[in-house]
Amino acid sequence: QFLSFVTGSPRLPLGGFKNLKPKMTMVRKNEESENPNIYLPSVMTCQNFLKVPEYSSLEILTERFDVASREGQENFTLS
Repeated sequence: QFLSFVTGSPRLPLGGFKNLKPKMTMVRKNEESENPNIYLPSVMTCQNFLKVPEYSSLEILTERFDVASREGQENFTLS
C-alpha cells in the first residue's frame, strides 16, 4: 500500500528506489495549524514527491501514513 501511495504504482522499477525517474524526494509539509498531527502526508505521484508533516511521534507518523495510503487506494487509480 505504501508503495502505491507514494509512487502511484504497485511495483518499483528494476533496481528499486534508486532507479525511480524522477528520483524520490521527501520534504517537510508546512501547515498553518499549530498541530501538525491532524494532517495526512501527501504526494505528487507524477514527480515522486512526498510531503510529510512534522509529527510528534513515530506512532502518529505510522498511523497517519496508514490512513493516507488506505484512503488513497480507495480514491485514486491509474488508468
